[in-house]
Amino acid sequence: MNNTQMVHIGMINSFNVLMGKASVEDVVNSGIGMFAHSPDEETAMKSIEFMIYYFEKHEMYEKCTELKKYINKTFNKDGSYKENCCECDMPDIQEYSSKIKCSTCNLTLKR
Repeated sequence: MNNTQMVHIGMINSFNVLMGKASVEDVVNSGIGMFAHSPDEETAMKSIEFMIYYFEKHEMYEKCTELKKYINKTFNKDGSYKENCCECDMPDIQEYSSKIKCSTCNLTLKR
């Protein structure tokens, strides 16, 4: 497999994972587990914008449209993640992490 093929496969794999068409495990187990984004971390908007640029360059406009919808659904204009915040009157916390979630509704608690 040459470098061009590896880059393209990484773009397709990332696209499929982000769009819910494949899981990270499916891709890794396939033997071609290359990605254009880091599947272990939340995907930064800049990585997705780069993917859009790549697909536009190769005239794969359907993928661009899906990725743009994903950006609009996932990110604020400044590149931060949109958060669905807990609106429970009495949130319950079972686990503490960098993003604390209400164990009743499973939404993020706004600080």
